[in-house]
Amino acid sequence: AIGADHLWNGAGYLQGQGVTVAVVDSGVANHPDLQVMGGGTSRILLSTTPMTNAIASNDGYGHGTLVAGIIGGNGNVSNGGRLGVAPAVNLINVKVANDQGMSLASDLVSGLEWINNNRAAYNIKVVNISLNSTLQEAYNVSALDAAVEILWFNGIVVVVSAGNNGTGSPVTLYPPANDPFVITVGATDDMGTASLSDDALAAFSAYGTTEDNFAKPDLVAPGRNIIAPLASTSAAIYTNHSANRVDTSVFRMSGTS
Repeated sequence: AIGADHLWNGAGYLQGQGVTVAVVDSGVANHPDLQVMGGGTSRILLSTTPMTNAIASNDGYGHGTLVAGIIGGNGNVSNGGRLGVAPAVNLINVKVANDQGMSLASDLVSGLEWINNNRAAYNIKVVNISLNSTLQEAYNVSALDAAVEILWFNGIVVVVSAGNNGTGSPVTLYPPANDPFVITVGATDDMGTASLSDDALAAFSAYGTTEDNFAKPDLVAPGRNIIAPLASTSAAIYTNHSANRVDTSVFRMSGTS
């Protein structure tokens, strides 16, 4: 749907090799799909967290591991059958959310500050933030928006989920999805078919014009029934959503993340 296979298989064979993506989320478990092809060495270069008493390498919620797999899973578990967008990319795990998927804005800002301070050491080129504030603010007064803009001004591509409140009216895009400097991504629904002709914006996907008159999201990507790596069978998403279970290694979810 997004044409990633053309980059994988064309001249240059671009699969993310040599690039590091920082995943700012609930943590990233060392799933086999996030190891080098064949298993063993992890492509998670480092795990860090600003959260008090939190273990950076733990993903008790499960969301961060799914997101990391969508970004960089290489299909070790499925013999190459289920790949992420950039299956050779390196990852930095920046844990800012707890086992219920909740995060403090201060922890998110601290995590982004760490990325800015360490971007050169780990060759961080992209930051993925699949989190949204619950406070409606203009981008030029939001601390979250200020933090993502600092990354942007230092040459890092910042990707943010649009949010899953698209069923409301009016739809509000919360920081940092409302920032004009980030790539805000919404979700499409493939309607359960391989054809792209019937794809449509998912009903939950937030969209609209921000307080500062910017149209968001900037682009959309598949976001319904996405199968991606599961942190563990004790992760909150697995225990709380039995209908979304595929097996003990992967899980099915929908959202703009």
